[in-house]
This record gives sequence, C-alpha cells and structure tokens, in this order.
Amino acid sequence: MLVLLTLLTLAAPPDSAIPVGIEKQLFLDDSLIASKGNITRRIHPAEKYPGNPVLRATEPWEGKVAIVYGSVLRDQGHYRIWYYCDGSVAYAESDDGIAWRKPSLDVIEKDGRKTNLVVDRNAAEGEPGYIPYFYEIFGVFNDTRESDPARRYKMGYLSVQRNYNGPREDPYHKGERRGLGVAGSPDGIHWTVLDSWATEATCDGATHWMFDPARQKYVMYGRKKYIAPDLKEHWKEDEWFTKHYWGRVSARAESSDFLHWDCKDPGSAPVVLGADTFDPPSTEIYGMYVWPCGAGYLGLAELFYNRPDDTHLDQQLTYSRDSVHFERVGDRTPFIPCGPVGSWDRFNSSLATNPPVEVGDELRFYYGGRTYRHGPYNGPDKGDMGGAIGFASVKRDRFVSLEASFDGGQIITKPVRLENPVLHLNVKSDFGRIIVRVVDPSGATIAASKPVTVDSLDARVEWESGSAPKPDAAVKLHITLQNALLYALWTAP
Repeated sequence: MLVLLTLLTLAAPPDSAIPVGIEKQLFLDDSLIASKGNITRRIHPAEKYPGNPVLRATEPWEGKVAIVYGSVLRDQGHYRIWYYCDGSVAYAESDDGIAWRKPSLDVIEKDGRKTNLVVDRNAAEGEPGYIPYFYEIFGVFNDTRESDPARRYKMGYLSVQRNYNGPREDPYHKGERRGLGVAGSPDGIHWTVLDSWATEATCDGATHWMFDPARQKYVMYGRKKYIAPDLKEHWKEDEWFTKHYWGRVSARAESSDFLHWDCKDPGSAPVVLGADTFDPPSTEIYGMYVWPCGAGYLGLAELFYNRPDDTHLDQQLTYSRDSVHFERVGDRTPFIPCGPVGSWDRFNSSLATNPPVEVGDELRFYYGGRTYRHGPYNGPDKGDMGGAIGFASVKRDRFVSLEASFDGGQIITKPVRLENPVLHLNVKSDFGRIIVRVVDPSGATIAASKPVTVDSLDARVEWESGSAPKPDAAVKLHITLQNALLYALWTAP
C-alpha cells in the first residue's frame, strides 16, 4: 500500500512553470496534470444531514413552501437565514444552523399578528414590506465594503414589470421588463429599494453572485436564453425538445458596487455555461453558484432535466480557473442529488446564494428541497406542493479525489514551481503511505521524505534527507498511488 510522490527537476525555465503556493490545487480538472495512468477521478457527493429538513413552513403566512431562494450567513454571532415563502421573504435565526427561531418582527403583520416576514410581494405601495416590482428573492449579503450604514446589507431580487411596452422589454418574456433589483438595509430586517433595475442583463430566477477578491468585484451568474447550434442539431429529432425546450443557460456580469454592472442592456450578459451533447436531451442550466476555492473557482450548476417522464433538478460540480470558462467535473455525478422515494427533497432542489458555511473541518451547503416537480411534466408522479430547507456537508476540499487501488496508478504534473518550502497534502493514505523524493536532472535523489501514513486534511511532508527544491526551480510532481486518494496539494512557509 504505497503512494510514491517524486519531484523531478526539469530543464524548463522557471517562468514556464505553474506556481504552487498557499492556494490549494484541487484536482477538479487537468490544469495541473500532464498525464495520468490507471487513475480514477471520483466525485464525492455532499452528505445530507440526517435530521433534514431543518426549516419548514409552520406559520399560516408561509404557505406550503419555504426554500432558499435566499441566503444563510454566519453574522452577528449566530446564523441568519432569509428565505422564500409564498412569494415573500421571511427571516429566521439559529445558534447552530440546525434549530431555527422565527422571531416576531415589527415589519409586517398578518391578521393582527406580528410575523417573521421582511418583504411582502403582495403588499401595495405604502404598505409595510412593499418593494416595487419585487417578484422573488435571490439572496442577501453583509456588504462590509459599504460606507453607508443604511446600506450595509444588500438584497438582490428579481424585478418584474408586467404589461410593459417600451425600449427595455425583456427579449425572452414579451410584454415584461425584467432585471436585478437591489434593496438596502441597516440590519437585514428593514429594507428600502436602491435600484429596481440595477441591470437587465439577466432575466429570471436562480441568480447567484460572489465577491471575487482577485478582481475586487462582484460577479453575478444569472439566466438568459440561448440554444447552441450543435445542441439544436444533436437533439432535433427529440419531439419534447422541439416543443418544450426553453434554452436556460448561465450568463455572467461584473460590478464594483453591486449597483453598476458592466452589462446593462436586456439579455446582454455573455453565456458562460450551457448544456452540451453529453447531457440527456432537453437538459438546461437552471442556475449556477460560484465561489473562489483554492487556485480557481468552484461552482454548483443547477441542472434542470426537462423530460416528459422524469422532470427534476439537482446540482453538479463545475470548475474554472478564471471565473469565465467553466467545465463540468468528472463523470458529472450529482453533488447534491434529489432524494429517494419518501424524502422531503424528492424532485426539485435550489441553492442558497452564499458560499458554503465553514463549520469546523466541514463545508455546509444549504439548499431548498421540494416534493413537486418543475413543469412541464407529462407523467402521473407529480408530487404534492411542499418545500423545506436542509443542508449537506463535505470535508474541507474533499470534493474530488484522484485515486488508484492496489494495482497502482501514476500522475505526472505539468512543470510547477513550489513557492514555499513545505509541501502539504490533503490525502487519505492511512492504509498506505506517501513518500516524496526530489530528483535532479541526472536522476540522482537530492531529497527524500519520511513516509506519510495518515487520513488528513493537512498532511505536512517532512524531509528525511536532503531539502525541498528552491522556489525558482521548475519541477514536475510524479505521483504513484496504491490504495490511496489524493484531494489537493499546496505549499506553505
């Protein structure tokens, strides 16, 4: 049971090598890999919390569906959630993210009772909870970059103006104006509109965003309609596709302040991810949440399988090195699949608009599950109206592994430059071992490590003889695995 990791010094100049520093290199794609043999890339789906759902509709004003469309934040010393219910926005709090309290707030009353609602889609102008053109929430975040305390919290939502006849008509919804609305709040409870039409570049639900530290910008992934010519040709014989395919894809826009976006005009955001010919006919990209992760960007794409006999939505991993060009990961195993018969998340799930919540060594993904299908659907197994909120977790950085059994496998990286002296691994080799060698151009070993025999999220490679290569040396990592899993590597001082 052996994992042999050899660092081979190359003749290539340092500036041609990929830097490997404190940002973790996850093996979600082959960006770091020159070749591999007898190696399997395996997706590790998130594990659903056995006590799911953790929040469901319990109050008369919530209706039958409570889902995130919304956000879950660790904020002000506890968990805070903004979620969709009966078209409105509700709010709850928790000490552990599992047991939730629905406070009686001073914003909206129903039948003489205080509620936990903060926005009411059905409110008329001048009534509590009114936001013009509000249709449904996308998410909430605490904008620590905002200098105005009255705007510290921001909510993004879908604005819809019906019976519209003007120059800003949405190209995919005739007679409507659609776009990203933005509201501000000092506390996340009391909201006022900042701009009903911050951008009209995307047009519909399941819109998500992140703040990208590398760009110092907000990056939004919204929805537009586009059917690639090769997709139309590939599926043209499918009758359901020709009648019911909407062409949902994920499109991208950027902003420095969440109010002024680089794409403004209706439907103008460029497409970054759509279905392809490897998908089942009529598959659509319903939405995509992206966040900075290691040396790139990890995303969860919501796949809408628009089929007459099995309409459902689940999530697949996507990956990008630049936040623009995305690939689906591995064999496209769902990262958060729909539940089996008898489950609360049977047919239809939606993601929260926030990065995964770090809880110890785990990353927690909150999502909404529903017991009814998304339309259109022709079969009898429709389900009942109902929706709730739960979460699924994965150990830190253990989204995907490169692995081999006892017959062994090999990985050879592209030229890399180790920027720091200590090599770290996220690895499961407790029934194997890892040995690291540094070899010079002549083939002589100039450094060798002590065996590493652990299941660890952060295994530090210690040198038994010699020393790590200099930071300006271009090297290759030659990795041989036997009965072991490798998730990530990085270097640190």
